[in-house]
Amino acid sequence: MFHVLGAGSLGLLWAARLACAGIECRLILRDQTALSAWEAAGSCLTLRQAEGDQRFTVPAELADQGEPIHRLVVATKAYAVTDALDSVATRLGPGSEVLLLQNGLGSQQAANDALPLQRVLYASVTDGAWLADRCTVVWAGRGLTRMGDPRHGTPPGWVEDLQAAGIACQWEVDILPVLWEKLAVNCAINPFTALHDCANGEVLALAGARLPDLLLELQTLLSSQHMDHVAEPLPATVMDVIARTAGNSSSMRQDLAAGRRTEIDYLLGFACRSARSAQLQLPQLERLYAELLALLASRDLPVS
Repeated sequence: MFHVLGAGSLGLLWAARLACAGIECRLILRDQTALSAWEAAGSCLTLRQAEGDQRFTVPAELADQGEPIHRLVVATKAYAVTDALDSVATRLGPGSEVLLLQNGLGSQQAANDALPLQRVLYASVTDGAWLADRCTVVWAGRGLTRMGDPRHGTPPGWVEDLQAAGIACQWEVDILPVLWEKLAVNCAINPFTALHDCANGEVLALAGARLPDLLLELQTLLSSQHMDHVAEPLPATVMDVIARTAGNSSSMRQDLAAGRRTEIDYLLGFACRSARSAQLQLPQLERLYAELLALLASRDLPVS
């Protein structure tokens, strides 16, 4: 049994994929209003793909209700992780396993600090999904979930269960380079999409010379974290992501358009703090962060 905490696009995608694979799961919703609306819709979750719709019955509950949680998938925004874990703390036992699906870095350590007795696993997700409505998730791009545990290199048995069920996931003995690479890619693309209100494919033209300069600084940052093997191919990695996701709108751009808080503190913010801790001077990175902070302030959106 899996519990999925967070009913946004990623949480509903995971719930749908688990249900499709015949793996029992339950959604944990934020309040009684959300739960009542879900149940009024028949607890029916629709997974929409190019080949058609699939519908599944997925039970839901509130954080403070229900049985002990043994396997928890946390699909909230990075800034909501601590509060989300607090909401289910009494249901987590010493043997519980918690899988984090968040963007950026920083929320993972916060989760470890909050859950000293539980096993906390980190994941990097490349699936594309968005909500057509509160009960329908559109699987816009199939990706891979790479997961690992910095404290324990051996995967839990359910990873093989997911793979056998056709869920694209891969265990990484060393997950941190995977997360750092994704952080660097997001720092290179997402801020420009937010500043210029553009799709990923327009970043090359609109960022101009700033992009290669920023990539050099991100390579320096990665090298300071002893990740030269990630730093060296970073420019090619970023160009590949831009090409493959040219028509996509980044989560940061979407959050800005909707007037929602962004995850900037766990992307550029984390990168800048890490650079300062390593006594690095990365002016392009700092400038980009300052510009995003100013943009958020102009829209009365919080940073942290």
